[in-house]
Amino acid sequence: MIGYIRVLTLIEGMRAEDPASNYALWCITTSYLLDYLDGPCARKLNQCSQFGDLLDHFTDHATNMYLVWVTSPHNTLYGRTNIGVSAIHNGVIFLYMIAKGHYMKHGSGNVVTRAIEQNNYWNVWSLLWGFNTYLIPLIRMSYAHDHKLSLTASTQLLDLADMLGMVVTITYTIAMWL
Repeated sequence: MIGYIRVLTLIEGMRAEDPASNYALWCITTSYLLDYLDGPCARKLNQCSQFGDLLDHFTDHATNMYLVWVTSPHNTLYGRTNIGVSAIHNGVIFLYMIAKGHYMKHGSGNVVTRAIEQNNYWNVWSLLWGFNTYLIPLIRMSYAHDHKLSLTASTQLLDLADMLGMVVTITYTIAMWL
């Protein structure tokens, strides 16, 4: 049930007329918060399933792709590249899950996947990936809302972190298939 509520809050946030509205931000944030509850609750209640795992990861990546889409400047090379990298990354992951029936679990993997996945994704490389896929987009949405600016409003520091994250994202995407 948590997974379904999560999907509904994501869809509701995406449907908001203004993606930087309080309503949209709360819907997306609620979806992310539910992401941290669904796995532990499923394990505690012995409700784990392959479908639930796939629903969780599809929702994660659909959310990330939406956030990059609405917060990247569509009229710049950087923005279009960021959207393209996100589309490729999430498309590869969606195809992988459809083809394999599970989320990527690399085990020994290669040097890139090991670096990003080490310590259960709690490391600098994974943080850079997170900057690009959801942290900076959420910061931009919040900043735009608070200051009545465009969703693509940014600073040089945010752009630098986002660009580094974009490099990690595309590197990770390529490495998944090696």
